[in-house]
Amino acid sequence: MASTNGTISAIRFENGNGQSETLATDLVVDASGHGGFTNDFLRSVHQPRPKETTIGVDIVYATTVFTDYEPVDWKAVMTFNPPGQGGVAGIILPIEGNRWIVTLVGHHGTRPPTDWTGFIAYAQQLRTPTIYKALKHAKQCVEIARFGFPASVRRHFDQLEEFPRGLLPFGDAICRFNPTYGQGMSVAALEAYQLRGLLERHAGEPDPLAGLATDFFTESALLVDTPWILAASPDLADPRTTGQRPENFEQTLAFSEGLFQLAAPDPAVHKLLFEVLQLLKPRSALNDPDLVERVKAVRPGVGT
Repeated sequence: MASTNGTISAIRFENGNGQSETLATDLVVDASGHGGFTNDFLRSVHQPRPKETTIGVDIVYATTVFTDYEPVDWKAVMTFNPPGQGGVAGIILPIEGNRWIVTLVGHHGTRPPTDWTGFIAYAQQLRTPTIYKALKHAKQCVEIARFGFPASVRRHFDQLEEFPRGLLPFGDAICRFNPTYGQGMSVAALEAYQLRGLLERHAGEPDPLAGLATDFFTESALLVDTPWILAASPDLADPRTTGQRPENFEQTLAFSEGLFQLAAPDPAVHKLLFEVLQLLKPRSALNDPDLVERVKAVRPGVGT
């Protein structure tokens, strides 16, 4: 990226022929994933980089696709250990072509195998047998791909006093979520919706890009709060996870444990919990007085 007086004016890139090109621009959105472009640019123009909050989750997950299976009583499966117990997690979701995608997760040194026999055996460690039973009678379609994810990282761009005009980091460049919870793409989509609204509001101003970054960072910080907190609580519950625990963490964790305990036998609470986790409803929906009292009933000590 090239800048003039703190304003992004062009972007340099390598084309398909391996040649360097320069493209004049008014606005650059850095959706490159980990935010390296933005951080490198800020360093090159001697501007401060944002403070970061890091949660060292140290997970490895393995994914494959299978077929030849017809579930009887479920459409998808998500199996997680209670907060603080770490261990193995698993997810099965339907995809096109009458196939299913399955992911198995390990934490802090536990690694899911990349061979089918070992993969199935690993699923036996899950706290319920549903995923293991599905894989035992299924046919593997593609090779197992394994990925490592060391840490969730949140960059506090909203706390910077100044930022280059015409540049916006986006998605994982702002906050890289633990992929276990499936929040990253949803947050990026909502950020795109926010950006469209901001551009529409700024369109009639003499300088539409003036103040755009400040407004976007403020709104995106509010958007990120809910998924970040919901993921941080179970992650930080594991004593092996690195990261700063908030002052009220024990109370937050106790409420989360009670909520999951209540959701297990109650479809309505289960539905509400996942609507909040998937950003369909605000986190404040979990503060309903009746729900809080029910959580206290199954988890004595919450709120005292």
